[in-house]
Amino acid sequence: MKLEHLIQGYNFNKIPAKINQEINKDNEKAGVIKFNEDIYASYLLDKKGFVEAINLFSNCVTARASKITSDNQIEHTINVLTIIQKTIELLGNTKKEEANSILNQLEIFNGQLKKKAVRFLDYIYKIESMDGILMFSIVKEDEGEK
Repeated sequence: MKLEHLIQGYNFNKIPAKINQEINKDNEKAGVIKFNEDIYASYLLDKKGFVEAINLFSNCVTARASKITSDNQIEHTINVLTIIQKTIELLGNTKKEEANSILNQLEIFNGQLKKKAVRFLDYIYKIESMDGILMFSIVKEDEGEK
């Protein structure tokens, strides 16, 4: 999927997203997508401008220090899960049920989050938590890796 279509897909699904920074160096194109002050994603484009990999980073606790309440934390968690689910649907070209199945296979809802990866169709989905940061990655598999 082209980056511009991914951004349009997020915004169409009521997930505010904008390109925050672009890097074009040594024939590699990359950048950062900003969802809000707590959630960002880095992306890597192939030579044709298609998203080849995306890493979503989120603070596990909302960074809005003056507004740390249980309601805000629940809202933040829902936002993170919605963005992850929609990223799987848009980038992986899956249905909502398939995206939920991937999240279940990653054991995101099973107590303590552990580093785990799942292969589905042409992508590898990986999730891990380190020092209060949640990292969710989607990487398109090369034909040689299969």
